[in-house]
Amino acid sequence: MKFFKRHSGFAKMVAVLIVILFMGTACTSSGSFSNLTDTTKGGVVGGLGGAALGALIYGSNPLAGALIGLGAGAITGGIVGHFMDDRKKDLTKALAPQINAGEVTLQVLKGNVILVTETGESAFAPGSSVVKQGFIATLQTVASVLKTYGKMTVDVIGHPDKTGTKAERQALAQQRAEAVRTMFLGMGVSPALVRAAGSVNDNQLDGRVELVITPVVQN
Repeated sequence: MKFFKRHSGFAKMVAVLIVILFMGTACTSSGSFSNLTDTTKGGVVGGLGGAALGALIYGSNPLAGALIGLGAGAITGGIVGHFMDDRKKDLTKALAPQINAGEVTLQVLKGNVILVTETGESAFAPGSSVVKQGFIATLQTVASVLKTYGKMTVDVIGHPDKTGTKAERQALAQQRAEAVRTMFLGMGVSPALVRAAGSVNDNQLDGRVELVITPVVQN
């Protein structure tokens, strides 16, 4: 037991040193971690996780274990980053007409998450949960990407009007989210990939829905 504890502690120390060394190399070669693409960030993060895990598993030879884990982790992490890099490009290009017309906005959030949001031009009419014609093309584009590539989920967040009781606003927000989810299902998107929820927490988004597109990462 004492032998295991001594070597376990040494393995942890080596894991930390490998992480610091690898992170320093990545930042030096690219100037700054924040300047890296999602693909490269994915490789770095995946590699770090693999290196640390490898060092801990291969306690008898933590340096070798860290190097083995580094190679395996970089492949897995890099695939996720590259995959979402490409999906951002696909959506930006396909949604260009709607973005240029001021009907939707597209943002990239932390964790390779893509956020597509209605604007006032395509928002729901007051008191209504009927999707406007101008927003359908956006939904078709997102549905096409989901069906073509898979490995992503979309959370539909509905927002109510500014007026009404809290209960009325919550109900309307949910109805709007469900209306968009129903359209996605009608376009052939798997029900398991689409969730709907109403939110009354942001009056700045009244009458709109947000589409939160998240990669499904295999641990």
